[in-house]
Amino acid sequence: MKSSQVTSSLNSRFYKIIIVFVVAIVLVFSLIIINPLSELNYILALEFSWNTFTDLLWFGLLGWVITESSILVSSYLDRLLPWEQFSGKRFFLQLLAQCICVVVLMSFLLWLTDFLLTPNEGNTEEDWMGFRQVLFISIILSFIVTAIHTGNHLIVNWKNSITEANELKQSSLQSQLQSLKLQLDPHFMFNNFSTLSSLISESPVEAQLFLERLSEVHRYMLYNLDRNIIPLKEELDFISAYIYLIKIRFSENLQIEVAGVEDFLHKGIPPITLQLLIENAVKHNIASRSQPLHIRIFPENDQLLVVNNIQRMPSSLPSSRIGLKNIINRYKLLSGQLPEITETDFDFVVKVPLLPLNQNS
Repeated sequence: MKSSQVTSSLNSRFYKIIIVFVVAIVLVFSLIIINPLSELNYILALEFSWNTFTDLLWFGLLGWVITESSILVSSYLDRLLPWEQFSGKRFFLQLLAQCICVVVLMSFLLWLTDFLLTPNEGNTEEDWMGFRQVLFISIILSFIVTAIHTGNHLIVNWKNSITEANELKQSSLQSQLQSLKLQLDPHFMFNNFSTLSSLISESPVEAQLFLERLSEVHRYMLYNLDRNIIPLKEELDFISAYIYLIKIRFSENLQIEVAGVEDFLHKGIPPITLQLLIENAVKHNIASRSQPLHIRIFPENDQLLVVNNIQRMPSSLPSSRIGLKNIINRYKLLSGQLPEITETDFDFVVKVPLLPLNQNS
């Protein structure tokens, strides 16, 4: 933080030095344009001497006063009347304040210069004309400096507002993702507690083993709560453990096949996606010895397909559709690619895009 503040301060000083130098040069050339013969002859007659050095310092001082007064007035009005809220009032007040400030300061400097260099000489008409010319040019240069400063100020504020908006958007997306991921826990646990309850009375040994595997799977889910995308390999490892649990519920009535994924293990997928799709297929279809449910998981291009044969239950329970909605909503927040859901006379197909792992945040 301190390093960035020092860098910002150095940049600000360098920025002011450049503006002061440019203002001083423009002031000299403006006087040459207004009085081409007298001023040019005066410059051509100059030679490197103490007087030349003091003249350069004087123009540099005028440039510094114009620049610094313009920036100070603009900075003060930024706090009093921000452009974003009071653009009309700010414009007219800026013009008035700049004119008064520059006229007062430049008049004082010009008077002080005359007083110190020519204390006993009166001012001629030519001197008064030069005085008015310097004031006019100074006011114009002050407006230009203010325009540069204000433009820079508005651009910085615009960039900051974009950064803040992006941060707020990212924070909102993360909050939505976190909310969606929290849905996974009760959805998963609800579908397995009933199995555990029946196993306790039928086979305490299997119930104990089921509970151990359930705790491992649940630990995996908690571990990935803060991760938006995980490698496909990790998801498939988790599915292997999950298949053990679901096989206890359905035995050979459920067949799950994972094939052809070796070349896609480096791709990414939102965690628990495959578990939700398997659970969705089991929930809505008959899985019996006479009608086994087949689930196939395999890649196609940059998508992973989860396909199950359709054999709907005669009287299925009302569905909350948490699983599919959860997957779709997470993909909406993570990627422009969305899952494709198609249904034929024989199969229910869900295609989930495989994402690059560098999207993970």
